[in-house]
Formats: sequence, C-alpha cells, structure tokens
Amino acid sequence: MALWGSLVLLALVFLYLVRGILTPFILSFLIAAMLEPGIRRLRLRGWNRFASVLLVFLVFFGTLGGLMVWVTPKIVGQVRNISDGTRDFAERLSRENENANFFVRWNPRVQAEAIASPDQIDQILTRYKPTLERVGLPTTKRGFVEQYVEPRRGQITAFFQKGFDFLWGFVGSLATQLLNVILIPILTFMILMDMENFKRRAPRWIPPSLRAGTLNILGDIYAVFIRYLRGISIVMALYIVTACILLSVLSVPYSIILGILFGALYLVPYIGNIIALLVLFLLIGFKGVDGTFGIHMSSPWVYAVVVAVVYFAMGFVFDHMIYPQMVGNSVGLNGVVSMFVILCGGALFGIIGMLLAFPVAGSAKVILDRLLRITSKSGDSLGLPSVPMRHRVGTS
Repeated sequence: MALWGSLVLLALVFLYLVRGILTPFILSFLIAAMLEPGIRRLRLRGWNRFASVLLVFLVFFGTLGGLMVWVTPKIVGQVRNISDGTRDFAERLSRENENANFFVRWNPRVQAEAIASPDQIDQILTRYKPTLERVGLPTTKRGFVEQYVEPRRGQITAFFQKGFDFLWGFVGSLATQLLNVILIPILTFMILMDMENFKRRAPRWIPPSLRAGTLNILGDIYAVFIRYLRGISIVMALYIVTACILLSVLSVPYSIILGILFGALYLVPYIGNIIALLVLFLLIGFKGVDGTFGIHMSSPWVYAVVVAVVYFAMGFVFDHMIYPQMVGNSVGLNGVVSMFVILCGGALFGIIGMLLAFPVAGSAKVILDRLLRITSKSGDSLGLPSVPMRHRVGTS
C-alpha cells in the first residue's frame, strides 16, 4: 500500500511538471469519453470495435471540421473589423478635436455646424439633463470629455491599444495551436481504440485490499464527469449555434464572435448572462443599429432594449428547460459554490478550467460525502476502501 501510494504521488508530481503539454491529451480523453456511449451502442448491435470507432469518429470530427471550414472566414472577417475599429477609435481619441479648442468653438460657423448636426451622445444627455444635473454629472459630451477624458486621455488611449495588441496576440496564439488541432483527432482515435483494454487493465493497478472500495468511488467520480461533460458540451454547442443565429437575425454586429463569447460566458452562472446583456445593449446603442429586416425603432437604444429582452428570453429557455434536461443536478452544487468553482477554474486554467471546474468539484464532493458519513454510519456501509485484516488484528 505504501509503495502504491508513493507511485501515485510520483505520477501526480510528474503530471504537474509536464502540465504544459497535457492540454491535447486531456481534451482527447474527454472527447473519447463522450463518444464512448455511441460506440457502445454500435457494439451491442454486433459491430466490431474498429468499425464502431471509425464511424463515430468520422461523424464527429467530420461535422466539426465542416463547421470550422464554414465559420472560420466569418470569424476572421469580424476580428479584422473589430481590430480596425479599435485602432481607429484609439487614434481619434489620441488626437485633439480641433473644434473643441477654446479659441475655435466661439466661431459662429462652428456653433452652427454643431447645432445642424448634433452629436448622438449630446442628444441622449439632453434627454436626461435634469437627472444628470441633480446628481452633479456633466450634461454635454464636451463636459464629459473635459472632466473625465482629457485628464486621462493617455491612459485611455493606452488601454485601447493594449486591448488591440491583446486581440491580435490571441489570434496569433490560436495559429500556434495548429499542432493541437492535428494531434487531438489522432489521440482521440487511439484512445477510443484502446478504451476497452484500458478498462480491463486499470483495476489491476490498484492493490487488491483497496480495489473494491476504490473502484466504487472512482465509478461515482467517472459518472459525475461523464454526465456533466456530455450534458454541458451539448448545451454549449446548442447555445452557441442558437446565439449566433439569433444575433445574426437581429443584425447585431460581430454576431458569430459574440455568440462564441457568450457561449463561454454561459459557463459562469448569473454573471455570464449579465455581461452578455450589457455588451449587447452598449454595442447596439453605440453602433447605431436601429432595426432589422425593414423594421426600425425610433432610436438605437430602444432597439438595444428589444434585443436584450429577446436574448434574455433565449437565456431563460436554456436555463429553465434545456439545461435541466441535459445537465440536471449531475454535480449537486448550489449557486454560490457553483459560481466560486467556475471563477476559480477560469482564473487557474482559462476556458478549459471553467469547463472542468464543475466535474472536479463534483468529484471532490463525492469523496467528501463518503468521508463525512463516517460520523453517522458504520464502516461496512460507507463504501470506502477496506482495511486489510492484518491491520485490524494488529490494532485490536
């Protein structure tokens, strides 16, 4: 038992040291685990292992590859538009407005041009002028610029420039992941082909005295992982597709990028939906989109409210109808703990950490539940690894 525990500890230390190369292996194993039930059904119908794996593998990666071929050019175009807009905004912000100069804006011609073509932000501020005056905020765009923008112009410009650099750095990092894109399908196919042998050999790695109880716990942990990962993967795929279609129909700018981003944010309970609605509202309002398919609202901000309400309705359907059916209570964590777990996973390992945070927490919950039942149940009913008889005799 001591030797087995030492080997497990050494294996965990080794995996930690090589964690930088584990991503494709983890993703391949997760994909294989989610595809295994389909292969098992084909095996029950008389198919051999190779034919079952090949069919499921080709259907999954063929569908995924076709979708990527179709959507990649659209994503690249939208990323280019975002980067160009960010650069232009940063350049405009870094330049002084000639007409805002004290020695220029007294000119009657400049004042007449400002009245003839009022700024959209000035129109909004004029509408809420009494409220802004009561709370001591500026009531004109120039007032906001003088009070909040001018003293921090350099910082704001640097912020947008850093955002632009980060965006291109993110795109560049995706290009460097080309090796993983090639490696993951290969590893997945190899894992699927060897899955049955692995299930037969794995129990032999556990000492006989611990085997029954350990396999019982590992079975519960595996069930938590597979139920959650299969359910959340299907829900996320449906959510992203639905969001992309809905945002495209509503003429929302950058609909595909936003759909993918909102699908990732959907993993974060409550906060993700709030961020998505806020981004939609501000983007539509400032972009000036006031309708779709010939239907136009009186103001982009009115249309922004309509889009936010429609998107909230979509999220409500997913939260209360689709998510409970596909995922349900497979992990059994309450809302506060769920939010904490998701944010911790994202802070440590990014999107993959957010995806794995729930099943890892659920697995820890399975182990803790078994240990905490020691205080209320006898040892024979706990389902924990049994203590060898020689140890019982030695301590009696």
